[in-house]
Amino acid sequence: MIIACRIGGLSKNSSVISQQRRQVLFSWFSTANPRQSYFFSDGVEEEKGVSAVYRHALKFQRPNTIRWQQQLVNSVNFIGAVDRPVQKQSFKRDRPVGAYTVLRIKNSGDINRTFSILLQMWDDLAKMCIDHLKPNDVIHVSGRLAGFLSNHPSGNRQYLYKVVVKEVNHVTQRAQGSTIQSSVESQSEDSGKSGLERYKDRLRLWQVFFTSPYEWWDNRKCKTNPQQPDFKHKDTGEALWLSPNDPPWIKRQLQLIDSEMAEKGKVEVGTSSRVSRWVYD
Repeated sequence: MIIACRIGGLSKNSSVISQQRRQVLFSWFSTANPRQSYFFSDGVEEEKGVSAVYRHALKFQRPNTIRWQQQLVNSVNFIGAVDRPVQKQSFKRDRPVGAYTVLRIKNSGDINRTFSILLQMWDDLAKMCIDHLKPNDVIHVSGRLAGFLSNHPSGNRQYLYKVVVKEVNHVTQRAQGSTIQSSVESQSEDSGKSGLERYKDRLRLWQVFFTSPYEWWDNRKCKTNPQQPDFKHKDTGEALWLSPNDPPWIKRQLQLIDSEMAEKGKVEVGTSSRVSRWVYD
C-alpha cells in the first residue's frame, strides 16, 4: 500500500514536471517563432489605399490564359520625350509615307538616367507626326517592338530595336514635374492622397477587374445616373468609372472582354457568377 502511494506520488510529480517543461518549451518556441497566420494578407506589407481583393488576387490568382492574337505580339507602351525632329523617309512613287524619330525615355529605377529607342511611323500617322511633333514634346506611344540591322561606324553590323508605332498621344505635364505624376494629379479628388497615389490605386483596381471581370457588375448600358459607376464589384462594392484620360491599354482590354462576352454569351456565364470564366490550361 505504501509502495503504491509512493509510485502514485512519483507519477503525479513526474506529470507536473513534464507539464512544466512543455510550457517552458512552448513559451520559448512561441518567442522564437511568432505565430504565423495563413490569411491572405500575411507576408505582404499593408499598402495604404490598396484593396483587400487586390492583395488576394495578387497572391492566389494564376495568370489568365488568352487566345493568341497578332496585335498583342511584342506590343509595347512608352512615355518619353522626342529627342530629335521627325524625319520623313523618301521612297519611290506608290510607296507608303514613312517617318522616324528617337524617343528619350527615363529609367524608372533612376530618373537621372535615360535610354533611347527609334520610333517608326507609316502613312497617316507619319504625316501627323511630321506636322505636329517637335523635339522635347512628351508623348505616349504604343506599337510593336521590332529589330533591324544597322552599320556601326567601326564597320561591324549591329542588331538594334525600334517601335513600329500604332498610336501617339501628347502627355500633359507641369513645369519641372514628373511626367507621369503631372499628367495624373489633376484627377485627384481626395485631399488625403496625392494624385499619383489615387492614379496608382485606380490602375491596380483595373488590374483586379481584368483578372476576374465576371465578378463585377457591368452597368455601362443600364446607367440611370451619370454618377453611377461603370463597373461595381459584386462582393466588395468597389467601383470603377471610365475616363477619357484612361491609358489606352484599358480601352483595348475592355474590347477584348466585350468580344469574349459576345462569343460566350451572358447566358453561359451567368449574371450571378463570381468565378472568372477565362479559359485556363
